[in-house]
Amino acid sequence: MSEQPITVTPTRTTTPFHTDIAELNQLPCEQVAALIGDLLYNPPLGDAIAADQPFRSLEHLLDAAHRELLRLPRVEVLSSIQAHPVLGEETTDIYSRAEQSFILESPPEVLADIADLCRRYEDRFHHLFLVCAQGIGGHEVLRLLSRRLNNPTVTEWETTVRELGRINTLRLRSVIRG
Repeated sequence: MSEQPITVTPTRTTTPFHTDIAELNQLPCEQVAALIGDLLYNPPLGDAIAADQPFRSLEHLLDAAHRELLRLPRVEVLSSIQAHPVLGEETTDIYSRAEQSFILESPPEVLADIADLCRRYEDRFHHLFLVCAQGIGGHEVLRLLSRRLNNPTVTEWETTVRELGRINTLRLRSVIRG
Protein backbone atom coordinates (compact mmCIF):
# COMPACT_ATOMS: atom_id res chain seq x y z
CA MET A 1 0.00 0.00 0.00
CA SER A 2 1.54 3.32 -1.05
CA GLU A 3 1.33 6.39 1.14
CA GLN A 4 -0.63 9.39 -0.05
CA PRO A 5 1.59 12.34 -0.97
CA ILE A 6 1.75 15.16 1.54
CA THR A 7 -0.18 18.18 0.38
CA VAL A 8 0.67 21.57 1.83
CA THR A 9 -1.18 24.51 0.39
CA PRO A 10 0.60 27.87 0.49
CA THR A 11 -1.29 30.96 1.53
CA ARG A 12 -0.16 34.50 2.10
CA THR A 13 -3.31 35.74 3.70
CA THR A 14 -5.04 33.23 5.95
CA THR A 15 -3.32 30.33 7.67
CA PRO A 16 0.41 29.65 7.82
CA PHE A 17 1.80 26.30 6.80
CA HIS A 18 4.27 24.41 8.99
CA THR A 19 6.48 21.54 7.98
CA ASP A 20 9.91 20.10 8.60
CA ILE A 21 12.82 19.33 6.31
CA ALA A 22 11.91 15.65 5.97
CA GLU A 23 8.32 16.46 4.93
CA LEU A 24 9.51 19.23 2.62
CA ASN A 25 11.88 16.83 0.90
CA GLN A 26 8.98 14.45 0.23
CA LEU A 27 7.08 17.10 -1.73
CA PRO A 28 7.49 17.46 -5.49
CA CYS A 29 9.92 20.17 -6.49
CA GLU A 30 7.08 22.21 -8.06
CA GLN A 31 5.16 22.27 -4.79
CA VAL A 32 8.23 23.25 -2.77
CA ALA A 33 8.88 26.03 -5.28
CA ALA A 34 5.30 27.27 -4.99
CA LEU A 35 5.34 27.19 -1.18
CA ILE A 36 8.64 28.99 -0.85
CA GLY A 37 7.96 31.39 -3.72
CA ASP A 38 4.67 32.40 -2.11
CA LEU A 39 6.17 32.71 1.36
CA LEU A 40 9.01 34.91 0.09
CA TYR A 41 6.88 36.82 -2.47
CA ASN A 42 9.12 35.66 -5.27
CA PRO A 43 8.22 32.66 -7.47
CA PRO A 44 11.57 32.64 -9.35
CA LEU A 45 13.38 32.56 -6.01
CA GLY A 46 11.14 29.69 -4.92
CA ASP A 47 12.07 27.82 -8.13
CA ALA A 48 15.79 28.40 -7.58
CA ILE A 49 15.70 27.31 -3.94
CA ALA A 50 13.60 24.23 -4.69
CA ALA A 51 16.17 23.15 -7.29
CA ASP A 52 18.54 22.45 -4.36
CA GLN A 53 16.15 19.82 -2.99
CA PRO A 54 16.69 17.48 -1.16
CA PHE A 55 17.79 19.67 1.71
CA ARG A 56 20.20 18.10 4.20
CA SER A 57 19.05 20.45 6.95
CA LEU A 58 17.31 23.73 7.60
CA GLU A 59 20.70 25.43 7.37
CA HIS A 60 21.19 23.94 3.89
CA LEU A 61 17.82 25.40 2.85
CA LEU A 62 18.69 28.81 4.37
CA ASP A 63 22.07 28.81 2.62
CA ALA A 64 20.34 28.05 -0.69
CA ALA A 65 17.83 30.86 -0.07
CA HIS A 66 20.61 33.35 0.63
CA ARG A 67 22.75 32.28 -2.32
CA GLU A 68 19.83 32.32 -4.76
CA LEU A 69 18.60 35.73 -3.57
CA LEU A 70 22.03 37.18 -4.37
CA ARG A 71 21.94 35.55 -7.83
CA LEU A 72 18.56 37.02 -8.80
CA PRO A 73 18.46 39.80 -11.36
CA ARG A 74 17.85 43.19 -9.78
CA VAL A 75 14.35 43.37 -11.32
CA GLU A 76 13.37 40.14 -9.52
CA VAL A 77 14.74 41.40 -6.21
CA LEU A 78 12.86 44.67 -6.72
CA SER A 79 9.67 42.75 -7.45
CA SER A 80 10.05 40.87 -4.18
CA ILE A 81 10.67 44.10 -2.25
CA GLN A 82 7.64 45.78 -3.79
CA ALA A 83 5.41 42.82 -2.91
CA HIS A 84 5.84 43.53 0.80
CA PRO A 85 3.24 45.71 2.51
CA VAL A 86 4.22 49.23 3.51
CA LEU A 87 5.50 49.33 7.09
CA GLY A 88 2.90 50.46 9.56
CA GLU A 89 -0.08 49.84 7.29
CA GLU A 90 -2.64 47.17 8.15
CA THR A 91 -2.28 44.03 6.08
CA THR A 92 -4.10 40.74 5.71
CA ASP A 93 -0.80 38.94 5.15
CA ILE A 94 -0.30 36.78 8.25
CA TYR A 95 3.49 36.81 8.06
CA SER A 96 3.83 40.57 7.62
CA ARG A 97 1.25 41.23 10.30
CA ALA A 98 3.19 39.09 12.78
CA GLU A 99 6.53 40.65 11.81
CA GLN A 100 5.13 44.18 12.20
CA SER A 101 3.09 43.55 15.35
CA PHE A 102 5.04 46.01 17.52
CA ILE A 103 4.95 48.69 14.82
CA LEU A 104 1.21 48.31 14.34
CA GLU A 105 0.70 48.92 18.07
CA SER A 106 2.34 52.37 17.79
CA PRO A 107 0.35 55.53 18.49
CA PRO A 108 -1.38 57.10 15.45
CA GLU A 109 1.07 60.01 15.31
CA VAL A 110 4.03 57.60 15.09
CA LEU A 111 2.29 55.64 12.32
CA ALA A 112 1.64 58.92 10.47
CA ASP A 113 5.33 59.84 10.76
CA ILE A 114 6.33 56.40 9.48
CA ALA A 115 3.97 56.80 6.51
CA ASP A 116 5.44 60.22 5.72
CA LEU A 117 9.04 58.99 5.88
CA CYS A 118 8.16 55.88 3.85
CA ARG A 119 6.79 58.15 1.08
CA ARG A 120 9.96 60.26 1.19
CA TYR A 121 12.04 57.10 1.08
CA GLU A 122 10.16 55.77 -1.97
CA ASP A 123 10.53 59.13 -3.72
CA ARG A 124 14.28 59.03 -3.12
CA PHE A 125 15.08 55.36 -3.75
CA HIS A 126 12.16 54.26 -5.99
CA HIS A 127 11.31 51.19 -3.91
CA LEU A 128 9.67 50.38 -0.60
CA PHE A 129 11.52 50.84 2.64
CA LEU A 130 12.24 47.35 3.86
CA VAL A 131 13.49 46.30 7.26
CA CYS A 132 13.23 43.07 9.18
CA ALA A 133 10.62 44.40 11.59
CA GLN A 134 10.42 41.43 13.94
CA GLY A 135 10.50 42.77 17.49
CA ILE A 136 10.99 46.46 16.72
CA GLY A 137 8.51 49.24 17.39
CA GLY A 138 7.47 52.38 15.60
CA HIS A 139 10.06 54.65 17.22
CA GLU A 140 12.87 52.33 16.12
CA VAL A 141 11.46 52.28 12.57
CA LEU A 142 11.45 56.09 12.54
CA ARG A 143 15.09 56.13 13.66
CA LEU A 144 16.07 53.61 10.97
CA LEU A 145 14.10 55.41 8.26
CA SER A 146 15.67 58.77 9.16
CA ARG A 147 19.17 57.29 9.11
CA ARG A 148 18.71 55.27 5.91
CA LEU A 149 17.22 58.23 4.03
CA ASN A 150 20.74 59.69 4.17
CA ASN A 151 22.42 56.64 2.65
CA PRO A 152 23.93 56.78 -0.82
CA THR A 153 21.78 54.87 -3.33
CA VAL A 154 24.22 51.95 -3.68
CA THR A 155 24.57 51.57 0.08
CA GLU A 156 20.81 51.67 0.53
CA TRP A 157 20.23 49.03 -2.14
CA GLU A 158 22.74 46.73 -0.43
CA THR A 159 21.07 47.39 2.94
CA THR A 160 17.63 46.67 1.50
CA VAL A 161 18.74 43.38 -0.06
CA ARG A 162 20.37 42.40 3.23
CA GLU A 163 17.10 43.16 5.07
CA LEU A 164 15.15 41.16 2.48
CA GLY A 165 17.48 38.24 3.17
CA ARG A 166 16.86 38.59 6.91
CA ILE A 167 13.09 38.60 6.32
CA ASN A 168 13.37 35.54 4.09
CA THR A 169 15.38 33.70 6.76
CA LEU A 170 12.90 34.66 9.47
CA ARG A 171 9.98 33.43 7.39
CA LEU A 172 11.63 30.16 6.44
CA ARG A 173 12.59 29.52 10.08
CA SER A 174 9.03 30.29 11.19
CA VAL A 175 7.46 27.61 8.98
CA ILE A 176 10.14 24.93 8.54
CA ARG A 177 11.59 22.98 11.41
CA GLY A 178 15.07 21.51 11.04
